Amino acid sequence: MPTVILDMDGVIYRGTEPLPGASQAVETLRAHGAGIGFLTNNSWRTRASYVERLAEFGIRAEEREIMTSGEATARRLKASGHAGCRIYVVGGDGLAETLARHGFEVDTDEEGDRCDFVVVGWDKRFTFAKIVRAQSEIIVNGARLIATNADAMFPAKKGRVLPGAGSMVAAIETASSAKAEIIGKPGTTSLRYLLEDLGVEPDAPTADIWVVGDRLDTDMACGNEYGAHTVCVTTGIATRDQAESATGRQRPEHIIDSLAELVDLVLR
Repeated sequence: MPTVILDMDGVIYRGTEPLPGASQAVETLRAHGAGIGFLTNNSWRTRASYVERLAEFGIRAEEREIMTSGEATARRLKASGHAGCRIYVVGGDGLAETLARHGFEVDTDEEGDRCDFVVVGWDKRFTFAKIVRAQSEIIVNGARLIATNADAMFPAKKGRVLPGAGSMVAAIETASSAKAEIIGKPGTTSLRYLLEDLGVEPDAPTADIWVVGDRLDTDMACGNEYGAHTVCVTTGIATRDQAESATGRQRPEHIIDSLAELVDLVLR
């Protein structure tokens, strides 16, 4: 049976507004035996918080079915031998909580003790003082810069877009002359962790995996890099014209204008 990996912002909802057909599509796919996972570059919330958020839109989910870039960052740091290290976090409470739950010593103050890493996610409370602290950790203390993601923008309600974590990452990169290691999409690290949690074997046929998203530079690039089917839905960032003219890793295999159209694609 297929495993369908769904982005959330711009695919399931925009801001606080659910997108038409999303909840019905997810439930129909589940009813036909498809595996469902939710893969987001947003690190603002914890996985538990996303379970509650999806429920608000009529979509049931378990924590193991959700992978955030914050969760992937924590796992990546542990896997690379940095368990328990001290991290200066520029991001939301969900990112700090996720890292702390994985055993890292988390510092969110604008002044503090020396840290081993600076981890940056989307931060609606981003300030000049945070840039200064991050700059000092990197230049003076030799901390490594990690970005949960580098998205330039994300879709909000009423057709608006807002600055993404990439804006914060770029400011710190410029101030420190450091280049961030990016954990989330377009790389496949977070996708592989999610598939592992879903019980998909590493050597499972990629023809049974569908990656669905609204961005060409992250969702489509990630899915294509992994070798999965890729589906761009035009309810978020990318327009149909942009998707049709995309090339290379960013070119989607399929383009749909509503998640309701996904069911026929996957189950045909």
